[in-house]
Amino acid sequence: MKKLIIAIVAIIAIGTSSAYAQKSIGVRFGGGNLVGGEISFQTNLGSNRVELDLGGNFGEYSTYLSIAGIYQWHNNIVGGLNWYIGPGVAAGIYMSDIVGYAGATVAVGGQVGIEYNFSSLNVPLIISFDTRPMINLYRPDAYDSFGWSVCGSIRYLF
Repeated sequence: MKKLIIAIVAIIAIGTSSAYAQKSIGVRFGGGNLVGGEISFQTNLGSNRVELDLGGNFGEYSTYLSIAGIYQWHNNIVGGLNWYIGPGVAAGIYMSDIVGYAGATVAVGGQVGIEYNFSSLNVPLIISFDTRPMINLYRPDAYDSFGWSVCGSIRYLF
């Protein structure tokens, strides 16, 4: 009985230290028609995860601040190489000198990407590249109702 309890504890300890039992924080940056950067946080929910991003752009002709939440189905390709896909929502505020308008926006969309997790090499980093198309459901000026970006990320695992 004692050996069975030790074996169960060992299996649970190994299982909770797997690549899926992680959190990460870092930056996500890139371009498309949504140029800017974000502070990004990810937490795993079993083999899937949630990503929360707080970002913005303070450009010459426009400024925006946004928060986005993405649920991701996370799948392994080989070793530390993974891909992910999932739905998401975003909300933000913006000011545009191009159209002379400021306001708020709410959007829905998704994210698909590929990443490499260096934890198998004892390096607590993830690098990734993804795209996040979003459709604005609410934006009073109806300017640029579709947002799309291609971004790179680097995150620290803890």
